[in-house]
Amino acid sequence: MKISFDKKYFRKYERETHSIHEPVPVTYQTFIVDGKKILQIDGYNSKVNIQDIGTLKQSDYKMQFDKETAAEFIKLIRNELGI
Repeated sequence: MKISFDKKYFRKYERETHSIHEPVPVTYQTFIVDGKKILQIDGYNSKVNIQDIGTLKQSDYKMQFDKETAAEFIKLIRNELGI
């Protein structure tokens, strides 16, 4: 999924309960499409061994950032976490 910060697709969501999730395996790659560099982060379920890159299955989720959406994501992290 390409990350969008357009208010049509992105908003804050408050919940009553919260929990910390266990770390999951993640890989990333960069590529160029139509002259734009894209950073793609792929997440997998906790049973996947990313050391065995040659046999990785389809990831469970993808996040794609171009330069503009990465800047918006960094701004969000800085604002929300006080970095």
